[in-house]
Amino acid sequence: METNVDAVQTEYHYLSSLMERRIVSADGLPLGKTWDLVVDLDRPEPEVTKLVYRVSWSTEKRTVPWHDVASIDPARITLKESASLPGPLLRVPSEILLRDFLLDKQIVDIHGAKVERVNDLLFRQVNGKLVIEQVDVGVKGLLRRLGFERAISRFLKWFFDYTLREKFIAWTYVQPLADPDRLRLQVPLQRLAELHPADLADIMEDMDVHERAVVVESLEEEVLADALEEMDPKVQVSIVRGLAPEKAADIIEEMSPDEAADLIADLPEETAEGIFKEMDEDYGSKVKQLLAHEEDEAGGLMTTTFMALSPDATILDALAYIKQNARKMDVIYYIYVVDSEGRLLGVTNLRELLSAEIFTPLERIMTRRLITAKIDDDTKDLAALFAKYGFRGVPVVDEENRIQGVIRFKALLEIVAPHLGQ
Repeated sequence: METNVDAVQTEYHYLSSLMERRIVSADGLPLGKTWDLVVDLDRPEPEVTKLVYRVSWSTEKRTVPWHDVASIDPARITLKESASLPGPLLRVPSEILLRDFLLDKQIVDIHGAKVERVNDLLFRQVNGKLVIEQVDVGVKGLLRRLGFERAISRFLKWFFDYTLREKFIAWTYVQPLADPDRLRLQVPLQRLAELHPADLADIMEDMDVHERAVVVESLEEEVLADALEEMDPKVQVSIVRGLAPEKAADIIEEMSPDEAADLIADLPEETAEGIFKEMDEDYGSKVKQLLAHEEDEAGGLMTTTFMALSPDATILDALAYIKQNARKMDVIYYIYVVDSEGRLLGVTNLRELLSAEIFTPLERIMTRRLITAKIDDDTKDLAALFAKYGFRGVPVVDEENRIQGVIRFKALLEIVAPHLGQ
């Protein structure tokens, strides 16, 4: 596809149409055929910096800077008269070989939050500068490369009255994935870190083991922990088993204790023991406490990171406590009021805290009409509680009414949802 818009001197080229195109010098001397293009991903736009060609009648590869290209014609690429002498391929870490690194490889569509296969690339050329405009992930792009696009498009239109559509992703929404065999290429993956954890989890589940390993290595521990909480248990186990115990412990410590317990319960015993040895002692004890309970009972579903204060604490005290501890807590909407023995006396919430005078004691605003669960309550009983009262969390107490944890609706839904409609 080559379209001229004279007003802005813009041309469009597909990578497939540029491959194997004749390369000639300014005086028409044949030099070889296009082998690949080099792109610098560190530039504001993904700009082609080098042309790599295969020398005629040889397997030898030579490279010239792209700024030495004078013109691109349907039959040839012509170099400038002042072109540098062709040399060996040398790249900086931010440069990649397009056909080698992207074509037929998996990329992430950040906008659609899914993994796609690259079938072709569309370039925009303005005043000699060639940049990637869009990635072709459609069937039409693959047929174009194979040379069947026109024939099959005509057949589909004639026989089925069906028009084969283009499917492009703007480069702005593309995240290339580093090839694990080329880890020296530091392809930045910061776009993945900006996705919602659930979207990132879906994307990583669609990757193969090698691609996933590169992404895991690139993400910060907190980002990866959030994504792990949203993943299929089998993928969680696969990722954690591929990590050193120390790194696995650091990541798991960023997870909610109840989510961490579910993950560790699925690991081989030897792997779990190695992770516990590297884990913070206090956090590890919380996880082990949860592992003592069945996964589908209240004790196995609850989190132990919640907010509990004494009845004489004021709203000001509560707000200060929230500000200091919110990042470490799984439940922040509810503040549970307990006595010195941990017995549950009442509960209040953020709305009440923000509606009363700041020096009011919590016992003045808490509700004493408590709805609680027992350690061994099953998912059916818990679902009934959530359905009847519409709570975001239900406290779990022991026989002495001491609060042991809180079940979040999200945790219950993860257990119940797969069975809905059966």
